Amino acid sequence: MRFVIVGGGADGSHLAERLVAEGEDVAIVEADGRRAALLRERLDAQVVQGNGANPSVLKRAGVARADILFAVSDNDGANVLACQSARSLGCDRTVARIENVELQDVVLGSGIEAIIDPRAAVAEKLVALVAHPGLSDYFRFGDGAAVVLGGVVRADSPLVGLSLADMRRSLDGWDCVIASIVRHDQTLVGRGATVVEAFDKILLVVRRGDVDRASRLIGAHPTEIERAIIVGGGRVAELSAAALRKAGRRVLLVHNDQTRAEEIAERNPKIDVIVADPTDPRVLRSLEIGAGDTLLALTRSDAVNMLASLMANRLGASSTVSRFNRVELFDLMPAVGVDAGVSAKVAAANAVLRFVRRGAIVSAADFMTGGIEALEIEIVDPAPAIGVSIGELGVPANAVIGAVLRDGAAIVPRGSTRFESGDRVVVLATPDSVGAVERLFGT
Repeated sequence: MRFVIVGGGADGSHLAERLVAEGEDVAIVEADGRRAALLRERLDAQVVQGNGANPSVLKRAGVARADILFAVSDNDGANVLACQSARSLGCDRTVARIENVELQDVVLGSGIEAIIDPRAAVAEKLVALVAHPGLSDYFRFGDGAAVVLGGVVRADSPLVGLSLADMRRSLDGWDCVIASIVRHDQTLVGRGATVVEAFDKILLVVRRGDVDRASRLIGAHPTEIERAIIVGGGRVAELSAAALRKAGRRVLLVHNDQTRAEEIAERNPKIDVIVADPTDPRVLRSLEIGAGDTLLALTRSDAVNMLASLMANRLGASSTVSRFNRVELFDLMPAVGVDAGVSAKVAAANAVLRFVRRGAIVSAADFMTGGIEALEIEIVDPAPAIGVSIGELGVPANAVIGAVLRDGAAIVPRGSTRFESGDRVVVLATPDSVGAVERLFGT
């Protein structure tokens, strides 16, 4: 497939990297000359310098032969214009990043196929992470019937030293699938003989009702969070504060810019806002952080976020979550006392993956570590998987069947589980296996 991406900033460059890694044909349009030059050095993709809303620029990017155009620049209006120009040049499928809520309602009636709002998606994910402290990832599939959890295996976890086959045999009255393990920068796809070690980063698939048991299995101890302390004053911070307050949490927001802090307080009267330097240890100590508190460090500075998380961890916070602007720093998470990480550019990639995927892809999620992607696929006739068991199917070596969704319920699969037409299947796979997975379950 061919993709044209308008905007080479954080969201666009990460999306381009993700698609290039899968061998897709990618063109990226960037107005800034210096940024365009850097993209040429980093990416095996066509890079066109110019205004992405200009038809002549889009023609140079080959938009007429593109399957989809993604407009993900930092300017909502420019994204809308880029989509309209692309459609006038023969590109039927366009997706735009739009953050203005009022504009979102208007745009969908203008011929644009879909809109994405990565910062709002980050806020939604943070609500789930606060509700499940100690986890590094939490994604729902099948309307929540199946959940993919991520976490770092604690040294006192009962998993340590067990093979995955022994782990499943030891579970009493419930079941789960460990789909992948990241260990020393190496990704291991879950297999029965794989032995779990302390500090492995793992992804598990469980039924909705088994989330707490799976969390304890990792070594995370579910705790009721009473107060969320948010560091930062950008859109991610404000959206997250509002979402957590709506979910019934007490929320305190700390920001060092008085004007911006006052604006947030005026728009959100039920949120406590203070003006202070979150990197000053005295500030966090004065908040009497302890059990029942979670700290969400959501500034645009990775250094500030990690420092604030480290201090909150030392002060006894039940959990800490950090925004990572550079995804490469995510692997430092355990060393600085961060339980979970979020990234707006990973959220942007997640939002568009379902438009990239072929066949009956219902939803998709990319994870910040390990290069693993989760797909929810609806099985329709005449897919090769229908009537075949997992053991007989020939699932690619770098893919794991995490759950089968049938009649609104999640089935944790075994080798003997057979697929039926109309099932939805949750598959976790590396990018090089996604195509083969789609062919097994698609038409």
